[in-house]
Amino acid sequence: MKNLIPGLILLAFAAFVSLAPCQAQWSQDAGVNLAIADRPSDQVTPKVAGTSTGGCYVAWFDLASGSYDVYLQHLDAEGFELWAHNGLLISDHPQMTWLVDWDLIADSNDNAIVLFSDIRDGADLDVYAYKIAPNGGFLWGTDGKTISENNDFEPAPRVVESSNGDLVFVWSRQPDEGDGALMMQRLSPDGTELFAHGGIPIVTVPGEDPGFCEMVPSENGNVIVSWVKDISTFYSDRYVMAEEFTAAGTSAWGGSVSVFDATIVPIAHTPRILSDGDGGAIVYWHRSLSDYFNSFVQHLDTNGSEIFPHNGLSVSTTAGYHHIDPTVSYNTSTGEIYVFWDERNSNQSQWGVYGQLFSADGARLWGAGGFAFEPVNTTYKLAIRSVPVADDAMVFWIDEPTGTYGQNRVVGFRTDRSGVRPWGDPPIEVSSHLSSKSGLPLSMDHFGVVKLIWEDGRNGAPDIYGQNVNFNGTLGLCACTVDNGVADMTRLALNTVLPNPFSERAVLNFQLPRTADIHLAVYDLGGRRIATLVDGRYPAGSYNTAWLGLNDSGERVPSGLYFGRLISEGMISTKKIVYLK
Repeated sequence: MKNLIPGLILLAFAAFVSLAPCQAQWSQDAGVNLAIADRPSDQVTPKVAGTSTGGCYVAWFDLASGSYDVYLQHLDAEGFELWAHNGLLISDHPQMTWLVDWDLIADSNDNAIVLFSDIRDGADLDVYAYKIAPNGGFLWGTDGKTISENNDFEPAPRVVESSNGDLVFVWSRQPDEGDGALMMQRLSPDGTELFAHGGIPIVTVPGEDPGFCEMVPSENGNVIVSWVKDISTFYSDRYVMAEEFTAAGTSAWGGSVSVFDATIVPIAHTPRILSDGDGGAIVYWHRSLSDYFNSFVQHLDTNGSEIFPHNGLSVSTTAGYHHIDPTVSYNTSTGEIYVFWDERNSNQSQWGVYGQLFSADGARLWGAGGFAFEPVNTTYKLAIRSVPVADDAMVFWIDEPTGTYGQNRVVGFRTDRSGVRPWGDPPIEVSSHLSSKSGLPLSMDHFGVVKLIWEDGRNGAPDIYGQNVNFNGTLGLCACTVDNGVADMTRLALNTVLPNPFSERAVLNFQLPRTADIHLAVYDLGGRRIATLVDGRYPAGSYNTAWLGLNDSGERVPSGLYFGRLISEGMISTKKIVYLK
């Protein structure tokens, strides 16, 4: 117990406890939300990536200059902007990535990796990557790293951090003449190219143009890539493929796996892939047959073997309806797979939100037709997303409750494996302000908090807005309040920092509603952990611990603003700390 003073009851500090809730930038009001980028003109196609401290990066394309420039913002766990409002300019090179797709991740050191194609070296798309530190530093230079430059069309690149710390990039190379290829490059953390400049081909088949690739990390520095076999013509073999590649860029499975070849997937459809956390992957997609869409899922083990029957499991056998645009949440502890999709009537004029739960061996646990969470009706629903939380799943989407075009909300629910919704019914409103909305990328952190980001037209031209949602369905930070000098001992809370500001010693008082593993640490404005104060398992009660203004190496930190953050069982409680030497 670092610096822990146990046994002091909270009432001894009641006179010093704030009567107000902890302040945060994440709004507690679904009608307000957080404006991340709201310059005049368009801000579009956002991405979000979570950091280890509960914060996130948000990236987007910004037309304020008259050209689409790439911008990035860093938010802490409370939603405070760590850089200037409207973000940090990453690239103002001419590009067309907003017409295709691009990528954003946060690596294990909480650096942002921003990846896109642009036209700085000609009308074709070439691939560039930027590594941005939590303090906004350009670790790979102001122009980033050139991943590939040639005269071929190279859209929609993907990046992951492998288990050995390398950054792995995959993209589709589509020449005007000749066969296409899937290309791969690996960079060490310092940006050193590990393959030949421009990357190496990992998938090449005579007469085929592979495309629409996705990627997840596997074991031993390997990665698993999924793609569509051939996109060269409207009638080509658009089958779903997958293969694992070693750190040397060679096949770990001895060849590619044909995941789905019963019929072709729709034109411009990207099958999705999700790591199973055990060296394998979940692949999911939809296809059209006899003018009806159905969604499918397959589980590949660490050797590339199909756990479910070849061509996957359909989410629903109900005829006369479309089951389209699946989203998956995987329970690593049970092997169960949640799948949610857009259920539509035969002429696609009505929409619903349905789900299916597959057991580890592929049984449909919610019946042949799945579970109707939101009925098929005339309320337009789009962009269904899901994330796992404990043994449950959270599901979010955009809807149009009044039937008026461009008057959208963001809503969501949590479900357990029985289809019971702990947040109740109807779905919670994440953004109740009726305005045009699109996109909806999301990020789930290990504290049980989801960050949802979207394009929002509430101010006219599209801006970038965001909102967090806690594991219990609340917005903003988990409550950290004290009423009339008496703490609510049913809640985790970092109650006080006294004195504040301080110069020699600050005492942090916190409370636990039950026995739990807790972590209390101090972070700087860049989201970096400075000092760990408490880390262990403690019984319910009220505790004090001290911070002396030192980091974990025993060195005195600079004067400035810091954050104390108490974390336990998916809950976070935060207080500002001002240190003055």
